[in-house]
Amino acid sequence: MMDVLPTEILIDILSRLSVNSVCCIRCVSKVLLKTVDDLSFATLHMRRLPDVHQVPRLIRLVETTFDVHKMYPLKYDGINLTKSKHAIVSEFVSSLRWYKPNFVFYNLFGFSGLHTKKGRSCLLVNPFKGEVLMLPTTSDLQVPINSLCNGDTYGMGFDNMTNTYKIVRVSCHEKDIKTQMAAEVFILGTSSWRKLPSVPPCHLTQKSACAHGDMHWLVRGDDHDSSSIHILSFDFKKEEFYWTPHPATSQKMQDMFDFVNLLNFRGSLTLVDASSSEDMKIWELKNYDNKEWVLNYKIDMQQHPSLRYLKGTLVMCRTLFFICGEWEHGIFFNQDNFVLFLDVTRVIVSSVRLKGSTVHSCTDNMISLKKYGDLVEAEQDIESPISEASYENLTKTAEASGRDVVYLRTQMETACIS
Repeated sequence: MMDVLPTEILIDILSRLSVNSVCCIRCVSKVLLKTVDDLSFATLHMRRLPDVHQVPRLIRLVETTFDVHKMYPLKYDGINLTKSKHAIVSEFVSSLRWYKPNFVFYNLFGFSGLHTKKGRSCLLVNPFKGEVLMLPTTSDLQVPINSLCNGDTYGMGFDNMTNTYKIVRVSCHEKDIKTQMAAEVFILGTSSWRKLPSVPPCHLTQKSACAHGDMHWLVRGDDHDSSSIHILSFDFKKEEFYWTPHPATSQKMQDMFDFVNLLNFRGSLTLVDASSSEDMKIWELKNYDNKEWVLNYKIDMQQHPSLRYLKGTLVMCRTLFFICGEWEHGIFFNQDNFVLFLDVTRVIVSSVRLKGSTVHSCTDNMISLKKYGDLVEAEQDIESPISEASYENLTKTAEASGRDVVYLRTQMETACIS
């Protein structure tokens, strides 16, 4: 019956469905498989994806010795945090660079790496498909290698004017005893980074979120004023930085930055403010064009013992608010060896012990990295976790070839986590 529909109507219908539904439909027939896997359909689906409600996924990222990154999905039922049934576990390691997680765009995870001789690099990982794409290192901007101690800040978005995926990179380096900043943009599928004429007016932080098609960073006030915060954004269509007004915070306080964060919550830019000792405020940028914020939740800390525990944890562990994300019923916060889950509807806080890793949230996307370059090929004959001898062999191979070597391994696992 699907074959009876005109192609344009069929594509229009499919593009309005969730990623999970589309993935199920692609298994029905060869015609649907070809339609869904076409790059033009993935682009059309991406244009409409922000208007489709999707349940966020939880991803556990484990970083072990020798720069091994292990990623797999989790399920949280309100009590236990377990691996999803038939979980796909993706694992990769670099022999030359120490990669660290830098950003999340739907189901793509960006990792940035540095090397004293080879310079900086960035790679994209789709843990559900076991895809790893190394981005080009060619750039219009020449940054001295020995000045990369401050690292780079990245962000990713979709330009619906040109139907392209873009990555912005902001560099901060020392030159003649002065700190200089530079910004670049990379269009997925091209061969080099392009220097931007403008730079951000301040230093960026890791507190960031991609929402409404733009990238947003929470930054400190002028001259590192810890009693105020601001939101700096990047427009991927205009390729320009701009200020986004934010709602009035509870109060001016020392180390204000430690108790506020940004995230994409249910499709909108959201600011979580826990600076008050009485309540937690969750603001949503409801109207992006007019920059109108709405106070969606005001949670009384005094009436809920579990939230008083949360507030006490915030005070004791300032790193708690550096990684937060969305889960099915609310917001979660990473803490050392624990993940705290806040159910915003029932106002319940629960915690799960989780050693040596962090939890991130993401939503599905039809994008396939193999459409944009040569992927890192998976290796099946290297033991995991990788031994010191195997790591040394990888390093020697990389040095001999003059390029970075990334080892990738994907497998199915069903065991529970601890």
